[in-house]
Amino acid sequence: MLRSSIGVVTVVALLVGVVLRFVADSPLWLDEAQSVALADQAIGGLAEALRHDGHPPLFYVLLSAWSSVIGDTAFAVRALSGLLGLVALVLIGLVARRHADARTSTLVLGIMASSPFAVRYATEARMYALLIVLLLLGHLAVDAAVRRPDVRRLAAVAVVVALLLYTHYWSLFLVAVLLGGLLVLTVTRRWAVAPRLLLAVAVGALAFVPWIPVFWYQLAHTGTPWSPGPRPTVVAALALEAFGGGRGSEALLVAVVLSVLVVLGFGTRGERAELGLTDLTWLWAAVGVGFATMLLGAGASLVTQTAFQGRYAVFCFVPVVLAAGVGLSRLPRPAASLALVLLIGLSWISVARELSRDRTQVGVAAGVVADQGTDGDLVVFCPDQLAPAGHFLLGDRFRTIAYPVLDDGRSVDWVDYADRNRSADPAAAAEAIVAEAGGSARVWMIWIDGYRNYGRQCGSLHGELSARLGGSRHLVAANGEDFYNAANLNVFGNPPS
Repeated sequence: MLRSSIGVVTVVALLVGVVLRFVADSPLWLDEAQSVALADQAIGGLAEALRHDGHPPLFYVLLSAWSSVIGDTAFAVRALSGLLGLVALVLIGLVARRHADARTSTLVLGIMASSPFAVRYATEARMYALLIVLLLLGHLAVDAAVRRPDVRRLAAVAVVVALLLYTHYWSLFLVAVLLGGLLVLTVTRRWAVAPRLLLAVAVGALAFVPWIPVFWYQLAHTGTPWSPGPRPTVVAALALEAFGGGRGSEALLVAVVLSVLVVLGFGTRGERAELGLTDLTWLWAAVGVGFATMLLGAGASLVTQTAFQGRYAVFCFVPVVLAAGVGLSRLPRPAASLALVLLIGLSWISVARELSRDRTQVGVAAGVVADQGTDGDLVVFCPDQLAPAGHFLLGDRFRTIAYPVLDDGRSVDWVDYADRNRSADPAAAAEAIVAEAGGSARVWMIWIDGYRNYGRQCGSLHGELSARLGGSRHLVAANGEDFYNAANLNVFGNPPS
């Protein structure tokens, strides 16, 4: 790899990429803290806990096993995703080498190593790094089964399908695309191996049947009350934003460069890069399945008015990286080296901007409470979506309570969320909170208005508590510019000493 400029650039990208996959100073934000809370559940209680969350169980089982050995600090729980991020680098190299020459494979590896999307989800205690690994394993399993469709290789396809379904529900759209495409190829007899692959995918899908009762309950009662269904243009914009690494000019430029390279890879053919759709059958299959999954998922989100987040674009991330690598390989060697350096440089800047920006301001507020509070003080969170991150940081020293359910806030209960929150009563909650405080030296409130289905209830709760506890001091002001999840901090009762 070190014999060419492209090889040298890729090695540097790999070395830096390995380090970046374990660098994240931000406190755990809502989804990560929720993951830790769910992983703390005993295996026997996980299914019931997930009825109130809305996800399948595989990642939480793995995180539970991991944290029982490594620990449950923020770094420790994120390190599982970091390790999966390293596994993904190995797998993307294997996938590329199955289909392309050494130069193209090196380019693909350089893109993946520096990808802001891959780095972001290798530094987050969520299931998306696991999804990337499983999607790459699925690609390898299908390719192996196509080359020699024996029982062992077809079983590997079925196992990966089952693991995907138990990791993220958007995998249902992927499985639907695979089943539909393979069924057409089977009926039309255009591909001899299609019937066996169809059977393998179907067997993998059947493994999901025991989980259907939980899934059905989640479908009826949880959903995505924090966001409405998006238009297709919004889906495309959010996916590109995620691939670029978030908001900002550098992230936008990463998305632009990636898009140009994907068009170049998919819109040229042959070593001379002649105009025309690619003649690489494997790339057609990868891109076709990935983008069909996205189209089906986006359509379902729009029809059912369920949310789309840029991270769901993980289902077309691998095809994008592969197509971009092919696009780079179509350029003359000096131009390919310069383009790779440009993409890596922009990606590093985008990653640096994101890693320097805390994902939640709850950490700042919790730091003030920890410094100035007294053990046993009551910390109120409003809305409850701020509570898991706060409970993770403060739950060992302080009593915590989350509006509107008034539980300890270690996790959010998403069951019938919108209806429950719209009908909540800040005055009644304030009475209960004052009673819970029970003469505590101080009551702290970490809060912000504007969350969907809450309106200005948190401001009203603050007013109700002020009326009962004699006013408050404003210690931290919400800052939406520097934090994804902004928050205020007020303290009631005796002023801090």
